[in-house]
Amino acid sequence: MRLLCGFGLTFLLHRSLRGLAMVGLLCTGGMALADGGRFDCGGQTEAEIWSLWDREMRGVVEQRLLRDRLAQGDVYALYDLQSYTQSLVAMARRCGRAQRLLEIAALARTAYDALEPGTAFSRGRRWVCRGGEICNRRNKLGGTEVMLTSVQFLGMTSALANALAVTPGDGAVKASGFLHDTIDITVEHLLRWGDDKALDTLRADLQATPADVRPGVTTHLFTDKSLWMIAIYAELAGAMHAARGREGAWTAISDADMQRMTSHIGALLALFGSRISFHAPPNTRAGNGNLADLDRGFWRLYKDSRYAGYEEQNKPVECRPDGSGKFSMQVRVPDDTVPVRKDTGWDLSHARRLVPALDALERNRQALMAVFRLTERQLPPTGLAAAFAGTLVAVVWNGDMSRPLFTNYLSGANGWYRVAYDNGTGQCREGQPPYGLSRAFAFGGYAAWARHQPILGTLGRRLLELADSDPRFIEAHYDFLLPGSPRAAQGRLMFLPSLVGTDRP
Repeated sequence: MRLLCGFGLTFLLHRSLRGLAMVGLLCTGGMALADGGRFDCGGQTEAEIWSLWDREMRGVVEQRLLRDRLAQGDVYALYDLQSYTQSLVAMARRCGRAQRLLEIAALARTAYDALEPGTAFSRGRRWVCRGGEICNRRNKLGGTEVMLTSVQFLGMTSALANALAVTPGDGAVKASGFLHDTIDITVEHLLRWGDDKALDTLRADLQATPADVRPGVTTHLFTDKSLWMIAIYAELAGAMHAARGREGAWTAISDADMQRMTSHIGALLALFGSRISFHAPPNTRAGNGNLADLDRGFWRLYKDSRYAGYEEQNKPVECRPDGSGKFSMQVRVPDDTVPVRKDTGWDLSHARRLVPALDALERNRQALMAVFRLTERQLPPTGLAAAFAGTLVAVVWNGDMSRPLFTNYLSGANGWYRVAYDNGTGQCREGQPPYGLSRAFAFGGYAAWARHQPILGTLGRRLLELADSDPRFIEAHYDFLLPGSPRAAQGRLMFLPSLVGTDRP
């Protein structure tokens, strides 16, 4: 066995995915071969997740996020609520847990009470940031709608509404109030976000190339906000399609507004499709299919990604105490001395939105065509999630079954990320070193792509084993999975659901 797990694993990495998966299972104690259904719906891990939710995390969501933070105007509570529960909602849908979906819906619905009315010049309710650490005068977010937090939260609630709308039995009837509110609120937001100015920007971006990108600006970048809107449209279409004919499901949408949304989702999908690039795998770890990357080359000059070509462990900047309780930043490696990675696209952390977005597009393909009259040609190709999952296996993963790590960028670049990052709070941040975003594999739900690449589920289960057997490695790279850590509860709630029932569509 020792020989097999050494030379044999290295050899099979270059032979076949099936062989790699088999050796990986043997080298990790045969977990998937003898787990007794631990990761099936109804198994031990699902029971552990709901126990964690009942015992700790439901109270955190209800009290800390919704009552303490959102009630005080801190809309970033919505961002955290989505982060904590998106994988949980997906697991509950896969496993048919209607009552659990209703529980989460009841909590999420209370966030609607914090919506503020629009104006004659900007219709539709919205969440306005009026408190918290991030929204302040320095970054000019105070008193504004922070689109990222809203779009991310609606990405979760629209998925939740869709799951309830298609629930067998009386689940949809019990959720009728939540469904009505969610559809109406989502439509209001999409109509505002898809105005004439937004459509003009999307059309201009569709014509752009990486050569059009300039340092210090975000023009022409395909961002997570656009990807979330695509996911929301897909989930909205699914919920509306399932609820058609049900009295009171949503307020009637005018033909003009429906045409507006159709134009908006069409433009978003066109831009998304233009920014997906396919390339041949550099090895056989993911099989022989093409791999996918997103916005390849567009992010090479963006400040957060400017050090993608610097893969040294030595810090490019250092935060030093200035004696007054604050820190000053010393630049050791100026960014203009770092080679530009021309292939730099999305980083691994932001790319985690691909998991729910591509899942939504797959499940709601027919609904998108029925509700928004889209054609097959307007939708992404089937199998796109498998192509991104292949990228994760063949390019991003370090190939090590015993201690899996993941590069900071989908391109395979592993340089520093967000060096000297400033979000307006005045904190000193040195940045994420090579493999520093590995934790995004766990909290981003990537293991759910095991149905496309089974090895991803094996890697997720390996991390669970390492949490007990190698605390030093886990603390260095996946600290929120370390038993007893302050973030262990939220970390495990974000991670464990991606391991359960992922053989299901």
